[in-house]
Amino acid sequence: KDCVGKILKSKNSGDFKVLKYDNSKNVEIQFVTTGFEVTATLGNVRNGEVKDPYSPSVYGVGILGTKYLSTINGRNTKEYELWNNMLKRCYSDTYRKKHPTYEGCEVSDNFKSYEYFYEWCHKQIGFGGDGSGNPFQIDKDLLIKGNKVYSENTCIFIPSEINLVLIKCTASRGEYLIGVCWNKTKKSFVAHVGKSKGKQEHLGYFKTEIEAFNAYKVAKESFIKEQANKWKSQIDPRAYNALMKYTVEITD
Repeated sequence: KDCVGKILKSKNSGDFKVLKYDNSKNVEIQFVTTGFEVTATLGNVRNGEVKDPYSPSVYGVGILGTKYLSTINGRNTKEYELWNNMLKRCYSDTYRKKHPTYEGCEVSDNFKSYEYFYEWCHKQIGFGGDGSGNPFQIDKDLLIKGNKVYSENTCIFIPSEINLVLIKCTASRGEYLIGVCWNKTKKSFVAHVGKSKGKQEHLGYFKTEIEAFNAYKVAKESFIKEQANKWKSQIDPRAYNALMKYTVEITD
């Protein structure tokens, strides 16, 4: 009771104030930074083992909140899995070292809140998947090519089939333009384009690298439009429009 009104320190959630003492199992406290109030045991108060769900505890930036569960029966929820993986790509040094394409990526202030992200997900076309148990994937750079920010204005859900078509394997393609490689036997440039399920379509041999790239560009843009029309009834209209306007650049 002597601690009522005093400011104490928690181990991971900053300072908190003791508001009221009923008994050893019911001590009301309030976290100074967020104003969140919770009832704790006296033992946890003494040891600083009290947690503020509105402090940035996930990768140093993510705020869980209290409105929605992150796990059910010991397994992460779909919403939490998406949210946690998004934060990991942007704020885990270990992950970025293994996947340098995510260097410089960040998450909007709204998306750092699990509560906001959860509610946003349930408003999006495609969040429920294709209706046959196949989930769609969250995409950050179809609407804005080269975008590095996961946000409510840039992210959409698209089928994995489309996502695979859009992924650029920069690290593995070598020194030539996208879609192009050198054939030592033919002493020519060869172009090929990726299709569904990892299949590659051979586009021919060419005298110059730019000719091979142009063949790839035409084939790639055509296939992306095919995918757009295939999934038109199930994807966000913004995704459909972006796919129909998609342009392969020589700098890709």
